[in-house]
Amino acid sequence: MSNRPEHLLPPFEKLPAPEEIEQIAQWLAQAGLEGLELSNAAAGLKLRIRVGQDAVPCVVAPRDGAGMDGGVGTVAVTAPYFGHLCLAHPLRDAPFAPVGARVGKGDVVALLRLDTLLLRVVAPVAGKVTEVMGQHDVLLGYGAEIMRIRPD
Repeated sequence: MSNRPEHLLPPFEKLPAPEEIEQIAQWLAQAGLEGLELSNAAAGLKLRIRVGQDAVPCVVAPRDGAGMDGGVGTVAVTAPYFGHLCLAHPLRDAPFAPVGARVGKGDVVALLRLDTLLLRVVAPVAGKVTEVMGQHDVLLGYGAEIMRIRPD
């Protein structure tokens, strides 16, 4: 329970934008703090931001470059949220979708790890993986490009 009056606390009805989260993380690091947790039980939301010496800067891809790449004819697979990229399931060695793999629309091609939570990254189209730009365990921001698929 906070000792501060409710009118001084900002509303937390939806998650902040990735750019806002990155800014908060920078402020926390500059202040020498390890993290911050915001929660709204009524809305069922919780945001935990941890920073430290091993923290990796958040990578945010430009939003206007998402989707089809007219010159090459491939479709970008982008991060639907922020988190540490897992190209293989933590309990398996084989990657979900290495270069050359055929994937179906909706197939899991990677995971984003947020603390102990794993979020699925799915293929937006069926086709062949032509390039994997994402690196294992790197912190990605919303919209960061992970891989490219040439549609069937």
